[in-house]
Amino acid sequence: MPAVPMTLALKLGRAALSFDGRVQDLLTQRGLDGRYTVSGPSLAVLGDALAMTLPSTPAFSLQGRLQRKPDAWQTAIDTAKIGRSRLAGQFRYETGRDRVPWLGGTLNGSVLWLADLGPAVGVPAGEQSSARRNGRVLPDRRFDLPSLRAMNADVRIDIERFESGSDALQAIAPLRGSLRLADGVLDIRDIEARLAQGWLTGRIGLDGRGDIAQWDVQLRGGGLRLEEWIRQPRAADAPPYVAGRVGGRIELRGQGRSTAELLASSDGHAALVWTQGRVSHLAVEAAGIDVAQALGVMLSGDAALPVTCGVADLQVRKGRVTVASARVNTADSTLSADGSLSLVNERLDLVARAAPKDISPLSLRTPVRITGHFAQPEVSLEKGPLLARLLPAAALALVNPLAALLPLIDPRDDGAKSALARCSTPSRR
Repeated sequence: MPAVPMTLALKLGRAALSFDGRVQDLLTQRGLDGRYTVSGPSLAVLGDALAMTLPSTPAFSLQGRLQRKPDAWQTAIDTAKIGRSRLAGQFRYETGRDRVPWLGGTLNGSVLWLADLGPAVGVPAGEQSSARRNGRVLPDRRFDLPSLRAMNADVRIDIERFESGSDALQAIAPLRGSLRLADGVLDIRDIEARLAQGWLTGRIGLDGRGDIAQWDVQLRGGGLRLEEWIRQPRAADAPPYVAGRVGGRIELRGQGRSTAELLASSDGHAALVWTQGRVSHLAVEAAGIDVAQALGVMLSGDAALPVTCGVADLQVRKGRVTVASARVNTADSTLSADGSLSLVNERLDLVARAAPKDISPLSLRTPVRITGHFAQPEVSLEKGPLLARLLPAAALALVNPLAALLPLIDPRDDGAKSALARCSTPSRR
C-alpha cells in the first residue's frame, strides 16, 4: 500500500501536538514517518498519553522525527526544551502483549539543570515543598514507585554540562553514564563526570519493587580544585578563602519513600582528603577568634597560608552523621572539628577548634559551635572558655583601658607584655 500524506494538529489545554508526514495504514500506523512538534506542562503528561514512564518536569517542547517500524517506534529528537535544559537524543520504544514496554537509546544535549529533574528526585517544580514550608531542606516529595515497574529502559547519557542550580558551585562538564531500569530496579552506573579539573565516578541504585524503596550510592572523586569548584567572590587582588585539590569517597544505603526518608535511614561512610591546599589567613584566625592577627591580615592584604594536610572521616548510622576525625593543618594553626549532624531532624551539633602554632598579641582561642537547623544554622562561641577571659578584661578596663588587654595577651608572648606595660605607664615630661 502506498504511503499517503498525513497532517495532524491537536491542542488540549496547555498541551499541543502537530505532525506532518506520511503513513501507509492509518489504523495500525504502519509506515508512519514524519516530523512532529509537541509541548506540554510536563513530560509525565506526555508519558501518560503514550503509556510510557516519563519523569515529571517543568513545561517542555520537543521537535523531531517519528517513525513506525514493524517491531518498534523510533524517534530522533532534534531539540528538547525542558525548563532551562536543552537536550536531544535518539530512542527506540518496543511494546508487546507478553512483556513490559522497553525504551532504549541515547540522551545528550548542551545543558541539563538539576531543577528540571526536581520532581523526578522528590522536589516539586514551580512550588514550595512541604519540607520547605516546615523549615526543612531535604526533598520530601514521595517517589512514584509504581511507574518504575511500568517500563524497562536502557539509556546512555552524555550531557555537555550539568548545572546544580547553585551560583556558588561550578557546573559538571561533561556528565556521562548509563541508566538501566529493569522490573522496578533503577541503576545509574558508569557515572563519569569532570568538574574543576577533577573527576567523579560511581553508581546510584534505587530498588522500587516494594512499597518502600531501597537505595544505595557509591561515588569516588579526586583532583577537584576547590577554588574553581566553589566560587568565592573576593577583591581582585585577594586570594580565595580556600584552595587546593580534594578527593574522597562516599558509600551510603537506606530505605524510604522520598529523598528525605532515604537519607534519614542511611548507613555508610564518607572520607575526604585535601592536598596542595591553601587557606586564607583571615579565615584561619577568624576560626580561632584571634582579634589581633585577623585585623592585621585585613590591613595587610590577607596572605594565603599553605595547608600541610586536610582529612575528614564521617560515619553514618541511621541518618546520624558523626565526625570521627576532621583536621586541617596549616603553618599557623591546626583546625579540628567534631560533633554530628542529623539527617532525621536536620539539626547541627558541631564544634570547630583552632590550635595556634604562633604567638599572637590577642588570642581568644575559643571553640566555635555550629548548631541549629540545616535551613538556618547558628554559629556562636563556646561561652565557658571565652567568658573566663572576658570577665577579667572587663574588670581591668575600669582601671586602665590598655590594661584590659592583659588577659588577652598570649602568655608565651613576653614581648607583647613588655610593650603593653610600657604603653600603660604614664609618660613623663
